[in-house]
Amino acid sequence: MLIGLLGEHNFAENRVALVPETIKKLCLEGAEVIFEKSCGINAGFSDDDYKNAGGEMKENAAQIWQKANIIFKVWADFPADFKIPDMTVIIADFSRFAGKLKTMRAFDVAKIPRISRAQAMDVLSSQGNLAGYKAALEALNFVPKAAPMMITAAGAVAPLKVLVWGIGVAGLQGLATAKRMGAKIFGADIRKETSSQAASLGAVFIDENIIASRINEFDIIITAAGRYPMAPILLDEKLYLRLKKNALVLDIAGNVDEKLQSPNILRQYNIVSKIADTASRLLSNNLYNFFHLIYDSQAQNLNFDFNDEIIKSSYIGEKRHV
Repeated sequence: MLIGLLGEHNFAENRVALVPETIKKLCLEGAEVIFEKSCGINAGFSDDDYKNAGGEMKENAAQIWQKANIIFKVWADFPADFKIPDMTVIIADFSRFAGKLKTMRAFDVAKIPRISRAQAMDVLSSQGNLAGYKAALEALNFVPKAAPMMITAAGAVAPLKVLVWGIGVAGLQGLATAKRMGAKIFGADIRKETSSQAASLGAVFIDENIIASRINEFDIIITAAGRYPMAPILLDEKLYLRLKKNALVLDIAGNVDEKLQSPNILRQYNIVSKIADTASRLLSNNLYNFFHLIYDSQAQNLNFDFNDEIIKSSYIGEKRHV
């Protein structure tokens, strides 16, 4: 089995799909791995790291497409009219892919179901967790105020009030991180059942029906409901005008109306790329575990069992190409 690893050529993406440690495991299992030159450099992994792990470097992506049986990539962002070899399997995130899928044998890792058996393969959870953590740090670093309450000889400092709007994996980690930094935390979500999750972290839950009346309380608002580019708009112009003066809005999901432009609105839909080393390591583990669901290392062949919920849900090609 010849595995190919491609780099990311989008300037906003620093992650790499497979890290050298994973390449080493694949090679020890009998696979051959070829990788694109400099594919991991932005995440802190050199070409020598990959070579020492057993990989063979290729100068460009075209050489990998010509040879590899399986292609690993963070994003399926190749051109829509790109001719993909008929028997090549692609494992990537297809959320932003605009091409035709019918000619591919492809797995969209963003469609891996969130069931207990798939936890070790759950790309959205591992990356979302890191995104929430990084979002809280970015927001706290941006505002010109201290986060925790302080009682000093020079006077008292009130804690920052942080609202996380959207209590999923990223939102929960955002709340937890802001609390660890000393902020007073609040959570909001259209799903009432998330109130107990917010409360478990010490957050005050705010019902979306009354959020307009309380939006002016917060120093920081992190929007994390859904996933760009399909996320709902939560903050429109009318609501934005109610914000506290100099409040910071950090949108990591696409929940803020794009017509709103302000130095106090930060849009970072791929914020996890800012911690590319850690994010790549977790992503690589996810992909490695998923790979072993469709590959039998003993028999050295692929096995697409469409009776398996994980395979059935994530496969986006036509079965006639299997």
